Amino acid sequence: MRLWFTASNTPYKTPYKAQLLAVIKPFWCLLVTALILTACSAPPVTAATPKAYTQIKLLSQFTLPRKVFKELAISEISGLAWDQDEQLLYAISDHGRLFHFKLTVEGDTIQAVDPVFAAVLVDHKGKPLKLRDSEGLFALNTNNKKSGDTQLVVSFEHGPRIIRFTPQGRQLGVIPINKALQTAKNYRSPNSMLESVAYHPKYGFITAPERSLKGQPDKVQMIYSAQRQWSFPAYPATNSAVTGLEILPDQSVLVLERAWSGLFNPMVISLRRVDLNACAKAELCAVQDLGVYSSLIQIDNFEGLAKFRDNLYLMISDDGDRELLRTQLSLFKVE
Repeated sequence: MRLWFTASNTPYKTPYKAQLLAVIKPFWCLLVTALILTACSAPPVTAATPKAYTQIKLLSQFTLPRKVFKELAISEISGLAWDQDEQLLYAISDHGRLFHFKLTVEGDTIQAVDPVFAAVLVDHKGKPLKLRDSEGLFALNTNNKKSGDTQLVVSFEHGPRIIRFTPQGRQLGVIPINKALQTAKNYRSPNSMLESVAYHPKYGFITAPERSLKGQPDKVQMIYSAQRQWSFPAYPATNSAVTGLEILPDQSVLVLERAWSGLFNPMVISLRRVDLNACAKAELCAVQDLGVYSSLIQIDNFEGLAKFRDNLYLMISDDGDRELLRTQLSLFKVE
């Protein structure tokens, strides 16, 4: 399956990109040859007993061209949301840039992704938002057969904050987050804060730091609502971090994790299922691995995750604003 991925706003972002540009560019052909000969697979993992879903099936991929639209560069996309009522795909970049795309899907194939709107996020007075490290995105009121009532919810890594916006990027209000997440010093690093956000029908807004907080086991991931928290085993790859959350049709959570531990190690992307309703308090939740992919050759860092319709989902990679990387949109089915 050709579902390969990149690395971006994590504790490993800066050294990764510096090494990538310094090493790969002058020795690209030699490196590719070596990587093909040494390509490896993801580490083994024991999944929970499958329930409603068993695997991920890739349907289509589309690479967004690197270009400027409305004076804003389409790059470093880290959050996605689909609006069924408006037939728009929303995307947020690391630097507070908001985009709307017209998405053309024929059958199970992405045919076109055309930008139709671009703006920077602004506060309630219309001034550019000072919090610019926008990472996670979720859209509300997107499938109620009403037009004009959509709201966008954005999580900010540096703050940390979760804020509601209009589809045009104007601030509406702040969403309360769990007390444990409110203080920056509780996180393992400034780049391991709130990378994702989603709305759960039972628990309300949920979010996850990239990695567990200080004082918690390093090999455990955490999901938080305003009042509760859940934990589950991290995918067993070095530096695995949560980069995206979405809700499956049965109200379980689709978790996107990304792991990268150095230039000559594979990027590992895992799509996993956690059923919050089945988790006992103070115990690790069972986790089911629906799809795990690794590659030494194509290193697309998928950070944005969005439900498209039914059991179809979209995922997008952050190109890190680097020429050698790409913004790759993938359409897949959770079977």
